[in-house]
Amino acid sequence: MVMQGYTAALVAATLTISRSSLYYRKKPCGSRADRTYDEQIVVACGEKPAYGYRRVAWRLQRKEGLCVNRKRVLRVMRERGLLVRSRRLRARRKKEWGRVEAAQPNQIWQTDMTKIWAGPTVGWAYLVSVIDCCTREIVSWNLSNRCRTEEALDAVEQAVLARLPGGSRAASGVTLTTDNGTQFTSARFIETFNRLGITRRRTAYHHPEGNSYIERFHRSLKEEEVWTAEYRSVDEARGTNLDRALDREVQSRSAPSRNPKSHPARGFLAFRRCTKKRGPDCLN
Repeated sequence: MVMQGYTAALVAATLTISRSSLYYRKKPCGSRADRTYDEQIVVACGEKPAYGYRRVAWRLQRKEGLCVNRKRVLRVMRERGLLVRSRRLRARRKKEWGRVEAAQPNQIWQTDMTKIWAGPTVGWAYLVSVIDCCTREIVSWNLSNRCRTEEALDAVEQAVLARLPGGSRAASGVTLTTDNGTQFTSARFIETFNRLGITRRRTAYHHPEGNSYIERFHRSLKEEEVWTAEYRSVDEARGTNLDRALDREVQSRSAPSRNPKSHPARGFLAFRRCTKKRGPDCLN
């Protein structure tokens, strides 16, 4: 219509389109089937087999002066099977698969931190427990709103005060096993251990079996108590069976009568049976 002599404004108003649409001319664009630089890309890959598609595109642009996009280089290299396979280098660490056996109490301890839901207003609470690998007793524990090094050290110091009244240096070589958490690998935690004279032993990465006793106790505690309760605060958790179960486990000091191969959560399970048969009065 414009070619017939009508004005562009009249034609645009009649067709209800913008006047700029009348001047639009479609430009030819590059197609995926354009194979202009395929051979140059293959040659560059042959000269530098360790180069990825980004470095190959950079070489063609800077060295050869070719106007080629890195996406085209990626497509050609993928089609020809020339992409460099990425390799993730992982350190090989020896895992200790043997079971931890302690010949006497206060010889090997294990500690770990786990989180417990304390209601929507509080969020997660963090429980740090220390277990004796010989008697399976929970030596000490700490439940708080935070998971800092201070809370981990508080549980360890309580264990030393409760089980080693003569001091940790006077004891015959106490070894505490921890995982590789940030709390247990911090400089302050290590410095405190050196001052107390306690041997610190770290488990291998991705190897929970090295800390099996405390891991199993936390699992039993969650299955039997935590997951069946709905705590609304940390104080409520401390005032329920969670607190009393842990306290009863701490107070169980009859180590000679204990079977060394008993369940890690034996004291907690005994508490549950006691409350079911005799009621809460059995705790007095």
